[in-house]
Parts: sequence; structure tokens; C-alpha cells
Amino acid sequence: MTPFAVVILTRDEELNLPKALASIAGRCPVLIVDSHSVDRTEAVAREYGAEFVVHKFEDYSKQRNWALEQVQDRFEWIYFLDADEEFTPALWDEVQATIRRDDLDGAYVRWDVRILGRKLKHGEFTHAMMLRLMRPTVARFSRGINERVDDKDLRVTLLKARMIHRDAKPMSELFRKHVGYAAREARVYVDGLSQQQRLAELHLRTKAGRVAVLRRIYNKLPLFVRPFINFSRAIGLGAWRDGIPGVLHAGMHALWYPMLIDLLIHEELLRRAGKLDEEFAPRWGGEDA
Repeated sequence: MTPFAVVILTRDEELNLPKALASIAGRCPVLIVDSHSVDRTEAVAREYGAEFVVHKFEDYSKQRNWALEQVQDRFEWIYFLDADEEFTPALWDEVQATIRRDDLDGAYVRWDVRILGRKLKHGEFTHAMMLRLMRPTVARFSRGINERVDDKDLRVTLLKARMIHRDAKPMSELFRKHVGYAAREARVYVDGLSQQQRLAELHLRTKAGRVAVLRRIYNKLPLFVRPFINFSRAIGLGAWRDGIPGVLHAGMHALWYPMLIDLLIHEELLRRAGKLDEEFAPRWGGEDA
């Protein structure tokens, strides 16, 4: 069995994929799991020698779990790298040291966020942790969006090195994606917590459980008020210290995006209560990832 591989989920990522693949070029096998891209994503992947497969997208957890099933008999460890992320030499070295340990099943990684030509040193995203390095035989994802691994039975650590997060697409594309994400987030809220989320809340000693509890608390706050609380928290974490790029980044992710979610929630609740004109009110908006 091969020790290590990188897995990247894609859809129309011809602009971002070259940087991601260049950061690991020639170092390990790479599997691209694509959701029917219509741009040059496949051509870029093959230019870098990556294995390319297409699988219909349903939600992020199902897509990642499908990828894990494809590699669990081939690789001892895998790293989920997004197309707009990059390895650094320090991260590569630390990952290679980590996969030689027998006492671990996975590792969390933090972002080194770059936006508008600036590296962000403060704010919420500099503290965010994602479980990206894992043994594919034991890790599985839950929650359709903002997916995460339930790590209650996993032996995990936090890597010191960070991965670069840098989106090469225009800002307009980010806003377009946010509309699709917000529609799915709103649907999850209106339809209620899934069984996986309720179970995750029972395990407060795990990161997944703590995040689920915080999300439950956030969901109980008043609509249209909680985005401002979210934004205030981001500013309190120092987003303003990164100047205009930091404030804009916090505004997009901590204020505008949550406000859009609340708007779609409010719209759907009114619709279900029969308080919207069905002839003119649109159904859930957005596009799949």
C-alpha cells in the first residue's frame, strides 16, 4: 500500500488548480474527484500527471466520503487539498513526519489566507482549523455543507505549518458561490438538524462536537441580528488590523454571507406559512458546487 496521496475535489477550477498541483508536483500521487467541470480542469489535471475521475456531486460530505472509499485500499494516509489551497515546504515536511507516526489517525491544519494581494494575519479565518490529513480507513465526513469529520474516536493533532488559501478567481465568482452555499445552509436550518449533527453535539470533547454546539447556539439567535454579532466577533479578533483587505474579507464571510443565509431562511419560513405570493416568489436559489 502506498503511504500517502493528495485528494482534490473540483468543479471548474482551471484557474486555481495549477497552483495547487504545482505545490506538490512530483512528490506524491494526486487524485482529482471532479463534479462534471466544463472548463479545462481535466486538461490541467492531466498536464500535472494527476489521476482524474468524475463523480456526480450531491453534497460535500458524500463527495469526500466517496473519495475516501476509492482510496482506502490504496493509500495509508490522504490529505484533502482544495483547489484554491497550496502546500508550503514546511507543511509538506510536517505532513511527512506525521504520517510516520503510529499513534495518530489525523491532523488539523490552519490557513494562511491571502486576499487582494495581502496575507491576513488576524481575524476569524486565521484561527480556523480543518481536519485534512487522515487515515482513509477511519475518517468519514458528515453535514452536507461546512462538512467536517467526527473525530470523537480518532487520535488527532494540530500541525504547526499552515496551508496557503489563495483564490485566483475574480471576487464576483466568490459571491456567486456564496449564493449557492447560502441556499443550502438555509435549507439545513429550516429542515432542522440532521441526526449526525445531534450525535456530534453529544461529544463536547471533540472539535466537531464543540463546533456543532456553537452552531446550535448561533441558530437560536434572532435572524438578521446574528450576522452583526458574527461580524463584531471577526473585528474583535483583529480583522481590522489587516487593513481594507482584512475588513472586506470579514465583511464578506462574517456579515454578507450570514445575512444572505438569514434572508433565504426568512423567505422560506414565510413561504411555508403561506405568507408569500407563490406565483412570484422564487424557490431556493443558487447553484450546486
